Amino acid sequence: MGDLLFYLLKSGCYLIIFYLLFKLLMSGTTFFRFNRVTILAGIIGCMFLPLIEFTTQEETFLTVPLQTIQGIFVEQADGIFWDTMFWVRPQVDETGNMQAINWCPIALGYVYLAGGLFVLCRILLSFYRMFQLIRNGKRRSYGKYKLIVVSEPISSFCWGKYIVVSVSDYSQQSTDGILLHETMHLRYRHTLDLLCMQCLLILYWFNPAIWLLKRELQEVHEFEADNGVLNTGIDATRYQLLLVKKAVGTRLYSMANGFNHSKLKKRITMMLKERTNRWARLKLLFVVPVMGGALYAFAQPEVKEDLGLNTVREVLQSKTGEDQDIFKFVDDEMEAYYNRSPKNAELKYKIRERQAHIVKVDANGQLTLNNKTIAKEDLKEVLKKTMVEHKRLAKEKYNSAEDQVGGVLFSPDTPKEQVKDLLSVMRDAFVEIRADIAQTSGNNSKEYLDKEFPILIGYGDISIKDRKKNPYNNSTTMKITGIHLKLLSAAGKVEKEITNFTLAELERDLKDFCTLQGDKKNEITVSMKVDKGCEMGIVTDVKTVLRNNYLLKLNYQ
Repeated sequence: MGDLLFYLLKSGCYLIIFYLLFKLLMSGTTFFRFNRVTILAGIIGCMFLPLIEFTTQEETFLTVPLQTIQGIFVEQADGIFWDTMFWVRPQVDETGNMQAINWCPIALGYVYLAGGLFVLCRILLSFYRMFQLIRNGKRRSYGKYKLIVVSEPISSFCWGKYIVVSVSDYSQQSTDGILLHETMHLRYRHTLDLLCMQCLLILYWFNPAIWLLKRELQEVHEFEADNGVLNTGIDATRYQLLLVKKAVGTRLYSMANGFNHSKLKKRITMMLKERTNRWARLKLLFVVPVMGGALYAFAQPEVKEDLGLNTVREVLQSKTGEDQDIFKFVDDEMEAYYNRSPKNAELKYKIRERQAHIVKVDANGQLTLNNKTIAKEDLKEVLKKTMVEHKRLAKEKYNSAEDQVGGVLFSPDTPKEQVKDLLSVMRDAFVEIRADIAQTSGNNSKEYLDKEFPILIGYGDISIKDRKKNPYNNSTTMKITGIHLKLLSAAGKVEKEITNFTLAELERDLKDFCTLQGDKKNEITVSMKVDKGCEMGIVTDVKTVLRNNYLLKLNYQ
């Protein structure tokens, strides 16, 4: 639905531009048949223009607004959610609310469908009333058409092969002029034009341009029918007096052609007007550069194909030192990304599935990347190509610069060293992609690279889907000896040390500590030393307890 709404928005903008150009250039000319074809062809052209793929070297003034609107319309609920501890599938958040659903395009979709249904019902009701008259009226032959005489005091109209007049009109001497006018509508097949416009009204009911173009088309129909009547040799003055006489009355059927449909003054003025010079049709050529400019304004910036896969790899930004803790590195990079802008911070809560590249390691050490088995030695190269390709496709398909996110999911008994190795491989993949971008662009500043391809890596327990029932991997009474915690004040003073604890004891101690600290608890930093060989499931449990007590500043030793 989001794609359809965005298409309707773009084609609707083209319709508005086309209407303004037609009103400025061609309205009021005597090219009745030409104007009729122009309106219909112009509408069809406006519907096809958004389907044309057009790219530019640089962004236009509409690029950012269009990307924003497209992000609202097209964003799908295909995400997985992220917090600083673990990955979660798009289920529910802690309050029980769905976060993965983007309600904006859904709500707009329902509004659009409701509006289209309302217009459709009006059209069908008008059709029903019209055919009720046709069915109940007295039928007579009028050349190759069917003449329907009805007792209701209506204005005459025609539809298909039927001409409908009231008894009072049929009994008057002016009947020939009325019938001749309606015959012209049928001869020129105006019914097909109006039927087409009714369908377009259902599709573009929200766009004032389509209603105005329909009015312009109906006026052209009346001008063309009047011109056809005068060309038969009928006295022009007598016909114009007939128009004045029949000008009083209302139309009941918006989809039918009627004798006094258009404004009387316009119709008489057009009959008296001198024929427009035929070269005036060339004014319509002005539409070409204007629509070309509009197409350029709506164009997407060109996506560079050599985002880093086709250049010689040369690391222009140094890797993180091997002596630096990988857990701290990925946490710091993620936190820095969140702090750069409010939009970046949204990544805490939702990530589109097409952005995520998840490496899972089971209890047997088997690796999968995005649910496909992979060898560790192939992981880095495959990950690099996958992330670059997904970013390129997101730019082409959604016109969105979607940052790519890597993640490692592990079983509770996975050794910490194995998780560190996988995180290091994932980090190296990001660093080498950034090096390629730096070489291609000639800009190797960290600020630029963080904008173009930020390092976003997370890790968590693969069994997190069961956290609602049991928030921990291990028993809350099991003694934990492989982790040493220090709670540090803003000045670096050790306020409390915790060792040899159970999860239940840790929960209780931290709760008491935070109560004593009051507002100062937000300044507390937790230093966590993890012994080599400590299972990652235990580390995750301890971090969960810390997070539950809002101790979010964490340093590893």
